[in-house]
Amino acid sequence: MYEKLFEAGLIGGLKLKNRLVMTPVGVGLANLDGTPSDEMIAYYEARAAGGAGLILPEICRVDDVTGPGLLRQISATRDRNIPALARLAAAIHSHGAKTMIQLHHPGRETYSSLLGGAPVVSASAIPCKRCKQETRALNTDEVRHIIREFVDAAARVQQAGFNGVELHCAHGYLLEQFLSPYTNKREDEYGGSFENRLRMVLEIISGIRERCGEGFPLGCRLSVEEFLSATGVTEDYIHIQDGVRIAMALEEAGIDFIDVSCGIYETGITSVEPVSYAEGWRHDLIAAVRKNVSIPVIAVSNFRGPDVPESFLEEGLIDFAGMGRAWLADPEWGRKVQEGRVDELRKCISCLRCFESLEQNAEAAMPLECAVNPTCAAELRCGSLEPDVEHHHLVVVGAGPAGMCAAETAATRGCRVTLLEAARELGGDVVLAAAPPLKEKMSFVPEYYAKVLPDLGVDIHLGERATVESVLALEPDAVILATGGSPIVPRSIPGLDGPNVACVPEVLTGRRELAGKSVVVVGAGMTGIETAEYAAEKGAAHVVVVDMLDSVAPGVNPVNVLDVMGRLRKYGVEFRLGQKLVSADAQGLALESTADGSASRLDCDLVVLSLGNRPNTELREGLEAADVEVRVVGSAVKDGNISPATHGGYAAARELFLPHRPQASFHALDEDVAKFGQPSIMGDQRGIYIAFTTTPEAIRRVLPPELTPFKMPVVVLSINHIDRPSFTDDYYEAILGVYCYAGEQLGQYTLSLLLGGNGQEMATQLGRDNGSMPKKMGAEFVLRRDGDVVTAEVSRRGCQVASVRMELGEYNTPLTHMIFQGPGAGVTTKGCGFYYHFDRMVRPEGGAELTSGALLGALVQYDYKEWTPGYVTKLELRSTPDDPWGELPVISVIGGGLSTLDLTVCGMRRLADVDAKAILPYLLSAWYDRSALGECGRI
Repeated sequence: MYEKLFEAGLIGGLKLKNRLVMTPVGVGLANLDGTPSDEMIAYYEARAAGGAGLILPEICRVDDVTGPGLLRQISATRDRNIPALARLAAAIHSHGAKTMIQLHHPGRETYSSLLGGAPVVSASAIPCKRCKQETRALNTDEVRHIIREFVDAAARVQQAGFNGVELHCAHGYLLEQFLSPYTNKREDEYGGSFENRLRMVLEIISGIRERCGEGFPLGCRLSVEEFLSATGVTEDYIHIQDGVRIAMALEEAGIDFIDVSCGIYETGITSVEPVSYAEGWRHDLIAAVRKNVSIPVIAVSNFRGPDVPESFLEEGLIDFAGMGRAWLADPEWGRKVQEGRVDELRKCISCLRCFESLEQNAEAAMPLECAVNPTCAAELRCGSLEPDVEHHHLVVVGAGPAGMCAAETAATRGCRVTLLEAARELGGDVVLAAAPPLKEKMSFVPEYYAKVLPDLGVDIHLGERATVESVLALEPDAVILATGGSPIVPRSIPGLDGPNVACVPEVLTGRRELAGKSVVVVGAGMTGIETAEYAAEKGAAHVVVVDMLDSVAPGVNPVNVLDVMGRLRKYGVEFRLGQKLVSADAQGLALESTADGSASRLDCDLVVLSLGNRPNTELREGLEAADVEVRVVGSAVKDGNISPATHGGYAAARELFLPHRPQASFHALDEDVAKFGQPSIMGDQRGIYIAFTTTPEAIRRVLPPELTPFKMPVVVLSINHIDRPSFTDDYYEAILGVYCYAGEQLGQYTLSLLLGGNGQEMATQLGRDNGSMPKKMGAEFVLRRDGDVVTAEVSRRGCQVASVRMELGEYNTPLTHMIFQGPGAGVTTKGCGFYYHFDRMVRPEGGAELTSGALLGALVQYDYKEWTPGYVTKLELRSTPDDPWGELPVISVIGGGLSTLDLTVCGMRRLADVDAKAILPYLLSAWYDRSALGECGRI
């Protein structure tokens, strides 16, 4: 089966082992300096091992000034990135796959914040209606400069060992902005006629050919149809006949392949399709190109399983099957299909969580997530599951996405798993989610688990409602409750217990007659509008959606909302927004305007409540009373969607039954807690400052409740020799701190300060006005400069906690300058450091009491005598039992610098009174070694 998919193929002179192409999807895993991170390499290597024949990693930046499209985006703008890019290429090649880089410039489809506040650029000064950024037109010299940058980037990519490049001329990015009459209103040689609009791309092609040679594969991804008439645009744009004409011109220019796509940001529903779009829907667009070009055609068309791409290949429509999201959902897609395990495919459900999370996580510099694959973009962090060699018995209650994923994860580890589900089929709320029109892809989730769970030996009991007694009778070692939620019915509103009132599950399971009825859906969230569509499709005579808010489905991916709303308009579904439900009766509803309080009436045959779900928690209390270890996941914790349910189920099952291994942490355990002058001027402080990002979870764990995280999880490491302190002899210090807020005040919370050298004892507390800082003595320092290379190592008690190498001259990323407030010789900056204080009072009857807890803010001034930007090439933090520095994993380096400065503590403020006992868990590890708690040093 699927012989065509696994035939070898050629692109130019490049031989590919099969016809499977992983097309680019931004994941946000690159380092901030544009080099591939270890996480990114692991991510793409998993797809190469999973059977992809050709991998095109995500968009690659060619211009650092106007060209950033993502915060964490690979870049070919500098020669120093070549070795790291070569590591990525080598990892993909190690599994027999080939790889090309997609060269990209976003033009107007990016955000000014990524450009340091500057306007975004385009062919003409026409803003994108989706991004809504101030936009300026590139001048002619700038256009030529960007052309050279594309060529230079291609040469670097070739040097790094990639097998070719693809120019991103699609989805409304800069090159398409020049190709399209919709965005190109120029009057120079790069605008106006068809030939002029094509000129920029053609000059890039000829430049790459001249630099890289005729044998280096080169192709273009092209939006052959922009679909702008669907948004009301009456101006000219790229229609399919124009797209074909461009493809033909590109072939004549000598490219080796065309990658067919469609749409721009303003018609993003056609380039990043929601669940309603069928597999293969782009057939006619691809066919139009195929008939007019002779070079290989790669095309994406919402492929999820192998049948449709195989048929496209058999038809001769495409030469290679492009898939993006399918590889996110299942990195083993190719291998499973080739081995005849199609029913084991974890298929993409087109929910768009990947794109939604990429945008939501950008501020925190974190990657996307996949709703059905909990390890997507976390392959390195998740690693392999630890086997449960004792084969513990786990009972999972609830077979929705959280429960099914938990069962799979635990069974994979070797646990004996019993899965209890009250319904007579797997899926939980996913069964309901698949019921509205065009949402059949949601059924991919239970179909996958129906195959893999029995194969893993999971004992599945359907139609069995769990009770405390029935669960205990199974003698579980632990229980995971994935019991979902029950529809919210506000009993304070009269009439909602009437026979003409139903909740969403009753409707979507077909238990209510809809044909010919007038239906009112209360709740205009995503579930509400999908239920309205279901009712309309089932023949309801009239459907109205009511909500007290003034908007439809706020907080939901707008592509999904627009997709449903377009069909609701065709059905004539009416909306009554800003209307509060007052009561219900046999004839309908009484409403009240949230704007002016006016009353109105809405008669109907059936009222459908779509007000969310209340978590089902009945079993937890009884099981915990029986001393059973219980984890609660999915909608049993909080009403939500598939993604948090899947991820929660995976995390719970992954962590169960692990051997107890006490780990060093800045947040001390309860049992650890139970055991338990002169102005500061640091003159001639010489050393290094480095900023990096960690995970938001790590920041949240170490921050006391009074402090809230900065949007981006930034950690600052400083390693310095203080030559002329005002309060002691010279000494060394290493500080690990995180950016955060105390109220609206931004500052740095110091987690750990390690001291060494002559003056370290006095530097701890005595005679200092910031004696509340957590400090430890006995650290050993190596801080060297050899030409333009600075190295630093910090060790304590024979264990290394930090190792750094930095090359002077430039930053890893320009964000460094902003993080450190524009440092430079002669510059003075100010900041705030947060510390906690408490007193130990002796009670009259004996024993100590912790009192006078306070959050303090130290106002500090930095007077720079020297600052040299630094490019950090090595940053390793490790935990020891005493100093848990590795608890903050290095996700991506922002950059650093070598400095000489005078640091002055200008004053202290008491920001808040706090409970001294409550803050002690956050402070104990920073003040005391575990030996002081009696945890080590015994024989």
